[in-house]
Amino acid sequence: MSLDFNKITKKELFTVIELLMAKVDSLTARVAELEEENRLLKIKKTSSNSSLSPSSDLFKTKPNQSLRVKSGRKRGGQDGHKGHTLEMVSSPDFIEKHAPYFCNSCGSNLQSVGEYVSERRQVIDIPPIKSICTEHQIIAKQCSCGKLCKGQFPVNINAPIQYGPGVESLVSYLSVRQYLPYKRMQECLSDIFGVGLSQGSIANIISRFAQKATPFYERIKANILESEVIGSDETGARVNGTKGWYWTWVNQSNTFISFSPSRGFDTVADLFPDGFMSSVLVSDCWAAQLKVKSKAKQICTAHLTRELNYFIDSLNDDWAIKTKNLIQNALQYKKEIVDYNAPNANWIKLHNRLSKLLQDCQFSTNQKLQAFQKRLIKHKDKIFTFLYAQNIPPDNNASERGIRNIKVKQKISGQFVSVQKAMDFAVIRSVFDTIIKNEKNIILCTRNIAQLAVPE
Repeated sequence: MSLDFNKITKKELFTVIELLMAKVDSLTARVAELEEENRLLKIKKTSSNSSLSPSSDLFKTKPNQSLRVKSGRKRGGQDGHKGHTLEMVSSPDFIEKHAPYFCNSCGSNLQSVGEYVSERRQVIDIPPIKSICTEHQIIAKQCSCGKLCKGQFPVNINAPIQYGPGVESLVSYLSVRQYLPYKRMQECLSDIFGVGLSQGSIANIISRFAQKATPFYERIKANILESEVIGSDETGARVNGTKGWYWTWVNQSNTFISFSPSRGFDTVADLFPDGFMSSVLVSDCWAAQLKVKSKAKQICTAHLTRELNYFIDSLNDDWAIKTKNLIQNALQYKKEIVDYNAPNANWIKLHNRLSKLLQDCQFSTNQKLQAFQKRLIKHKDKIFTFLYAQNIPPDNNASERGIRNIKVKQKISGQFVSVQKAMDFAVIRSVFDTIIKNEKNIILCTRNIAQLAVPE
């Protein structure tokens, strides 16, 4: 603005001053806003105050802080904990005797002298492993009636030469459970077992095993639908350069994983069109999860606590401090409940405290905290569901554990090459995790699956 002060009137001068003062006020407010944003940027988000994974804390200067509170117990095994140690077997496979033949004092021959075992030591080892080849021959016999009769190959022998169920189950186990990339698996199978497999053969074997495991996968899905409590979560994954999503639904004995290009509600609707009307669904606050029809819902208190930690670290907000304390009090009370059918004064007190916190909530000027406050008010009936029954957990940690293997797989082996390969992993991993949850031997179970015929 250019002004000629020799010609400007007093009225015009006051107008200019008012405009400049308004500009100063606007700029002052903007500077304050930017300073606050800069201050918040200095408070880094970690796994303790956000949904970032613990691995993201690796190179941060501030160490990872667990949400767990000190229990007061000493470190290590607790009193009454049964330890495990390497024990001798009663019937060893081989016995090597180390006897003296001559007396090391007088030189007398001891070969005909009676003996006894004075000391034992055992060595447990793995012998060299060699693959075996079994040839199946069709025998033909000529009947006296003139009919030529032939035997039949077993149902799973359908090629001139092929790999057996032991190889098929091991390849699937090394890829899906132990996350070995194809190239490293080639090396492992060749060096240890003497089996030379191409990467194409490995891919075909895994695909074939996934087809054989599909009936068990569908049974797992049916078991999930029958559950009283279901945990759910989702995580991103790269497939041929494009981002897709793995979803999981778990209960105490089953893990069901599926792959989808979408993170939206349509994925759940396709898999579970009727929702979970007999189940309590435990999840984070992702909209697609909360939209699912269910008997009741529990939103993850661990997620809420981490977000509250961030607001406490960055804003030192009194409401956030009180809300976090309330959640911790409820978690402690969960451990003390004896009879869930008879709510006592503490149960009622916790609900009253929650209602008051949300009713008296003064919305923060901080947009993130304000959005968090509105979310809690909207879903207040889903915060303390875990206090109603013993088997309802306060968090979705179980489903997070069920989906974490996807990240480990991709960190070690890289992205999936196709949607079908991503789905094969979901099928096999669901079966493997369910086997482990039921404390069965995963190698024996996978071999039994590999012996089946591919479903038509």
